[in-house]
Amino acid sequence: MAEELPEGTVTVLFTDVEGSTGLTTSRGDEAARDVLRAHEELVRQQVQEHDGREVKAIGDGFMVAFGSARKAVACAVGIQRALEEHSRGQPQGDQVRVRMGLNTGEVVRERDDLFGETVNAAARIAAKAKGGQVLISEATKGVLGRAQDVQIVDRGRFRLKGFPERWRLFEVVWQEEPPASTAPLLVERTPFVGREAERAELRRCLDQVAGGHGALVMIGGEPGVGKTRLAEELMAEARQRGMTALIGHCYEMEGAPPCIPYVEILETAARMFPPETMRETLGDSAPEVAKLMPELRRTAGHASCARPRSTFGSLERSSRMRTSNTFVGNTATCPAPTCQLLRSSH
Repeated sequence: MAEELPEGTVTVLFTDVEGSTGLTTSRGDEAARDVLRAHEELVRQQVQEHDGREVKAIGDGFMVAFGSARKAVACAVGIQRALEEHSRGQPQGDQVRVRMGLNTGEVVRERDDLFGETVNAAARIAAKAKGGQVLISEATKGVLGRAQDVQIVDRGRFRLKGFPERWRLFEVVWQEEPPASTAPLLVERTPFVGREAERAELRRCLDQVAGGHGALVMIGGEPGVGKTRLAEELMAEARQRGMTALIGHCYEMEGAPPCIPYVEILETAARMFPPETMRETLGDSAPEVAKLMPELRRTAGHASCARPRSTFGSLERSSRMRTSNTFVGNTATCPAPTCQLLRSSH
């Protein structure tokens, strides 16, 4: 190969064209080859721009290696957007949709190829995606950290062929309004059995919210009793009912940013709601909220938003919390009912 493959901790990207066999059947070998060749050029251009190394072409897909997880994810997003742009000028039968999977970890390099569990898992993750979808492993998400320019959605746990344990997969949302059909079906998860009384109570609360009346519920219990799964089922049902579902996570670790669950909720809301809705909902709280979420200065267009502070005193932290609570409460005025989850790390 012209350039050396990365070693050590590597992020591996697999791509695969959805329905390529059907494309060949419907369009013929030569026409299908022309369509796929255009796709290959777009993919290779993005790989080069993001400092990736093409390991090999596999059928109508690619295996690519990156020394940076951030660049790998940016490349995947760039490929999807380039393909979407290209498809706009093509007949329906010539439009290509690509599924992608990424995983990060140690690899073994032999000549011009990479091997190991990290590579195998990346290929299995790609197989779980649908056309137009980018799925990443928990390891890749962990390396990315709280990237400001990437929206990541937890899609639950899935069985990967050849791996005994389920893997938690995340979707990288690259469209402003991704189609609901791109989400992996939850059939990969074990059936939710029992907890009928708790589920009935939670459904009653959702009915109450849909009717215009708020509700507050605490789901508690010992570790391992199923609190997370019950909460996930609640949020899934809320989405099915057309509600806006916002999740903020609490992290038990030294140095965690203040008010982090509210920051996550604010960041998700800023991506979901139009700027004018954010401005109206924030109102006079915008400058205070922007100290927690600097991106707000650009998203909501508040010139008065102050610069963020690196540290917070106890009184200032309480002020931020009250302001964030006000914003979260004000989301009740949005067109769709809102279901918010503050999730503990244990």
